[in-house]
Amino acid sequence: MRTTKYILLIILSLLSHFCIASDVSWQKQAIEQTRLNIILFINIAIFAVVLVLTLWQLVKTKRVNQHHYEQSVLDPLTQLFNRHGFHQSVDSLDNKSGFLLIADIDNFKSINDRFGHNIGDKVLHRVAKTLKQQVRDSDIVARYGGEEFVIFFPSQDSNQLKMISQRLICSVSALDFSDLNENLKQVTISVGLDKGSVEANHFELLYEKADTLLYKAKSSGKNQFIMGHLESASV
Repeated sequence: MRTTKYILLIILSLLSHFCIASDVSWQKQAIEQTRLNIILFINIAIFAVVLVLTLWQLVKTKRVNQHHYEQSVLDPLTQLFNRHGFHQSVDSLDNKSGFLLIADIDNFKSINDRFGHNIGDKVLHRVAKTLKQQVRDSDIVARYGGEEFVIFFPSQDSNQLKMISQRLICSVSALDFSDLNENLKQVTISVGLDKGSVEANHFELLYEKADTLLYKAKSSGKNQFIMGHLESASV
C-alpha cells in the first residue's frame, strides 16, 4: 500500500509539472500569436495609408493635368476652344473636308467704347454660348481671336450649312441684352463660309476664302452670311 501511494504521488507530481509546462507553452504561443497579429495589423494599416495617398496623388495629378490642358486649349472667357484648341481638334479628325465658317460680331468696337469692356465681355460670352448651342456635337467651335469665331463643319451638305448659318444669325440677333444696358438694343453677326480642307497645308487658303466672304457680308450691310459661290442671306 505504501509503495502504491508513493507511485501515485510521483504520477500526480509529473502530471502537475506537465500541466504547468503546457500552460507556460500555451501562454508563450498566445503572446507570440498576438505579436504576429499586431505586426500584421500595422503592415495592413501602412499599406492602406500608402494606397490612399497614392490614389489621392494620382487624382490630384490628373486634375492638375486636366487644368493645364484646359488652359492650353480653352478660351477662359467663353470656354470655347481657343486657336490652339481648334487646330488640335481639327487635326485629330479623320475627315478633314467640310465647311469653315467665320463669324464676327458687328460693330463690336463701338459696343466696347460705348458700354465698356465689362459689358463687351458679357456680349462675347453670350454670343459664344449661342453659337455653341446652335450647332451639332460634331462641329468644332472656337473663339479665334477678339470678336471673331470659327466653326468647322465636317459636312458636305451645302443646303444644311445654309440653314445652320441662317439659324446662327437669327439666334444671335434675337438675344436680349437689355439687362446689361437698356440702350444695348441688339447685337448681330456677319458670317462668311466656304468649303475646303482643314489639312495643315490647306487651312490657310480655306480661312482666307471664308474671311474674304465675311468682309463681303459686312460691306454688304452686316447681319448676314455669304457662302462661297452663293448669294448673301440677311435676316
